[in-house]
Amino acid sequence: MTMIPERIDGVMNGVIGVIRRDARYLIIQRSAHVRVPLAWCFPGGEVEEGESLHAALVREMREELNIDVEPGELLMTMQRPDRKLVLYCVAAQLNGHEPMPNPAEVAQCHWMTPVEIEGIENLLPGTMEIIRRVEELG
Repeated sequence: MTMIPERIDGVMNGVIGVIRRDARYLIIQRSAHVRVPLAWCFPGGEVEEGESLHAALVREMREELNIDVEPGELLMTMQRPDRKLVLYCVAAQLNGHEPMPNPAEVAQCHWMTPVEIEGIENLLPGTMEIIRRVEELG
């Protein structure tokens, strides 16, 4: 298992939860009231100052989808070309009930196959790269 590094100072640090079940991924459409409104992506958000990546992932999943997750291995790290954002993609296991979107943050969520996700309009860049990485890992 790859250990999750600590937050990098001086840039925005984000964490996303990659939750897979029966060859489907949990994908959200962001609400109209958040950064990058109505885009489709994996759930997650910003790592707060002094917060571990695992703690941020657990908090963000509760805030966005009212779910509890068990963080797993670091799947990959992505950094925007302007180097102002580092995004940690972490496997996560859903514990308990199905997601219930918080409308302030998430317009809707669905379990989707990679083919279905690839056909979505307004899909955030990098989403399919993450899925390809997960599929490679098995």
